[in-house]
Amino acid sequence: MINALHSISSAISGSSGVDTLGSTSSASAAGLAGGLMGTTPGMPAAPSFSAVMADMATDTISSLKNAESLSLDGIRGKADTRQVVDAVMSADQTLQTAIAIRDKVVTAYLEIARMAI
Repeated sequence: MINALHSISSAISGSSGVDTLGSTSSASAAGLAGGLMGTTPGMPAAPSFSAVMADMATDTISSLKNAESLSLDGIRGKADTRQVVDAVMSADQTLQTAIAIRDKVVTAYLEIARMAI
């Protein structure tokens, strides 16, 4: 399961065309807007959607790997039960959040796909 999440993370973070496409379209949109996009005075530039999704996937993977390693350490007797439970609960919460976000993205995509042109 973690390997599947890792492949999703690498797909989002740039080994596929998602990040490149997002940065290309952002650059061309900024060029069309006269370079004013993302240059609001006093406001930092917002990260792209693909960067946010890649960070979320990376955080989810690291949380799951941490819980898995602490679980194995608990089985070996090297970790306290409380640490194992906390790590597993944190990983569960992170995974549930990632699933909820994925469901919202899929729902939004399907809604856009149903729109009349």
